[in-house]
This record gives sequence, C-alpha cells and structure tokens, in this order.
Amino acid sequence: MAFRGLVPDVISYNSLLNGYCKSLKIDEAMDLFNEITRKGLKHSVVTYSIMIQGLFQVGRCGDARKLFDEMHGKGQMPDQLTYGIILEGLCNNHQIEEALSLFHLMGDSKLNTDVVYTILIDVMISGFCGEGHVIDAKQLFLKMEESGCPPDKVTYNVLLQGYLRNKHFDDVDMLLHDMDERGYFLDVSTMSLLIDSIAAGSVDTTV
Repeated sequence: MAFRGLVPDVISYNSLLNGYCKSLKIDEAMDLFNEITRKGLKHSVVTYSIMIQGLFQVGRCGDARKLFDEMHGKGQMPDQLTYGIILEGLCNNHQIEEALSLFHLMGDSKLNTDVVYTILIDVMISGFCGEGHVIDAKQLFLKMEESGCPPDKVTYNVLLQGYLRNKHFDDVDMLLHDMDERGYFLDVSTMSLLIDSIAAGSVDTTV
C-alpha cells in the first residue's frame, strides 16, 4: 500500500478498510486487515470495529465473533461502538439469544455507565423488534426502570416504532400515555408510522 515512499499508518488503513467493507468487498478487506500486522502495525479498536461490522453485513457471524474474541486476547477492549456493532449484527442475523447473552456480560464491563447502557439497550430493543421478539424488547425496557436507569425519549421512540411495526396496538396506547406523562415527544419516524396506523384504523385517533 506504500506510495512514493510514504508508509501508511493505522488511520490510513482504517479509512481504506472502511471503504472495502461499505462496498461489501469483504475478502479484500480481510486481506488488508491481515496486511496491517504484516507491516508491523497494530490493529486499533476502530480497525476491529470496522472489520467486525463488515463481516456481519455479509452474514459471516462466526468470523465476526472470532475477531471480537481476538480483541480481548490482544488487550484491545471493545468500546461502546464495538458493542453496538456486534449486538446489532447478532440481532440482524437472527442470533437473538447470543446477543442477549453478550449484553448481560456487559454488566462486568467498564462501559457499564447509564449513557452507554441506554444506547445499547436501544440497539437491543430495535434488534428484538426487527425480529418480531416484541415481548423480549418490552422486558428489556421494563428492566431499565428496575435498574435505576429509566428509558429516555429515544428509547421510548425505538420501542414505539417496534410496537407499530409489529402491530402491538394495545401496547402502543399504553406507551403513548406513558410518554405524555413524562413529557416526551414523538420523533419524525415514529410520528409517520403512527399516522399510517391511525389512517388504517389500527390505532384510536384519540391517543
């Protein structure tokens, strides 16, 4: 990859790696990933995160998990972005139980702060709803209150979208009432889904 005597650093490699992954050229991306260490450089957390996301995008979940485990073995601790990528990747590839197991293991992580916890809960709720596991999403939502980290307006919108897409209209009414009491507003995407449901007669127009 050297050009006119210029030796690329990890940041340069990450940029090219990201381009390959976004173009779904995963074999080329993996070759580049391996080239980094051959050049005597060290994979960063960002490098791993990009490669893991690329592997999930083409359904190579096993390889993605191997890289995730490799991070720990090489002393590169996953950050909020990495956890979000792997949780979303597992959910999108129908590996809900594994995603939930990993999420629970995060309890021992230094990332277990209220802000990070809420962000990753949002990822999990969205993933669950996307796979039709609405009850599991609802249970995670309820556990937030129990853990002393109440859901914010983003979490409410994520869950409400899941209810609407999965036609859990009784839950929609209850959640809208709860949002109103907390002073939370619907975002644009949620409002659009709600309007469509009202137009179809699925949700009471008095909500």
